[in-house]
Amino acid sequence: MTVRSRPGGRTARTKEAALEAATALMAERKGEAITMAEVAERAGVAPTSLYRRWPDVRALIAEAAVGQLMREQPMPDTGSLRGDLCAWARAAAQQIASGESVLFQALAANAASAGAGRKASGAEPLQPRGRQIAAMLERARERAEAAPPVADVLDHVLAPLYMRALFGAPADADYAEKLVDRLLG
Repeated sequence: MTVRSRPGGRTARTKEAALEAATALMAERKGEAITMAEVAERAGVAPTSLYRRWPDVRALIAEAAVGQLMREQPMPDTGSLRGDLCAWARAAAQQIASGESVLFQALAANAASAGAGRKASGAEPLQPRGRQIAAMLERARERAEAAPPVADVLDHVLAPLYMRALFGAPADADYAEKLVDRLLG
């Protein structure tokens, strides 16, 4: 017997409504913490429906922010790895420095909501973006370019951009390009 999954249904509608509600609240709040109860109310669902899918509000916010990021900032395809990485890093630096990074705002605002001793939500919401970066690196390998692992791109390009912003010294596009050159150098 073959079991077929349903293409939609109540679970899919609940997920979509929750992600839309979280995205709307992030846009309205711009850096303020959001609660599961607020997302549930906006989505028209019970908070327990949200907790079935997301362990806490940080995981929900991260998934909504990554979804928005993927829609609004697709990975570049310039024809070279350096070109792709520079275009991506410059755009990320500009977005972070402008204060318009929904992912950065959401994670920073909700970081305090993680109680002491609570397990972190993990990287699951970030995996779709990681797959996009992996695809960019695979394109480079197909062109016979030497491409680093995804973790190196995150550690040597993206992490420094976010860390500088956390410490009040956001990077500019030139710095982002220097990070790429160091990674590929």
